[in-house]
Amino acid sequence: MHRLLCALGISLLVSACSSGIETRVQSAGVTTLESQTYAVAATEYESADLKIAHDLVEGALTSRGFARADTAPLHLQVTVDSRDASLAVGSTAGPQSLSPAKRRKPLQSCADKEFRVGITLTRVADGSEMYRSRVSEYHCRLPLAEALPIMINAALADLGKPRGSYSTLRSGIE
Repeated sequence: MHRLLCALGISLLVSACSSGIETRVQSAGVTTLESQTYAVAATEYESADLKIAHDLVEGALTSRGFARADTAPLHLQVTVDSRDASLAVGSTAGPQSLSPAKRRKPLQSCADKEFRVGITLTRVADGSEMYRSRVSEYHCRLPLAEALPIMINAALADLGKPRGSYSTLRSGIE
C-alpha cells in the first residue's frame, strides 16, 4: 500500500509539468496568397528573441518561395512577447478578455509565462492585411527562444489558407 501511495504521489508531481502543450492559433487573410517579395522596415532589434523570431520567419517564408527585397509589394511585421500568465490582458474578465489569466495546475512547481508570436503580411499599395497570425503558448520552464521554432511553424502553417481560431495539443514538458 505504501508503494502504491508513493507511486501515485510521484505521478501527480510529474503530471503537473508533463501534460501536453496547447498551441493556440488565430489566422486570417486571403486564400490566394502566392509567393512574392516582401520588405521589412529597418529596425534595430530590441531583443535577442525578436531577432531569432525574424530570422525563423524569414527562413520559413524563403522555403515557401517568398523573397526579401528592399522594395516589395508586401510588408512583413513580426512581434514577440512574454508575460506572466497569471495576468489577464484586456478590459473584461474571463474568456472575453484579450488574453485571460491562467491558473496554476495542481502541484505545479513554477509560474507559467505566456509566449505570443504575431506575423502580419500587409499589402503596401493599399494597407490591406494579406495574412495575419497570432500564436500563443504557456510555458513554465522552457525559454522563449526554444519555443519560437514551433510557434512560428504553427503561425505560418495557415499561410494562404487561414483557418480562424483553433488550438493544437502536442506532447512535451513545459
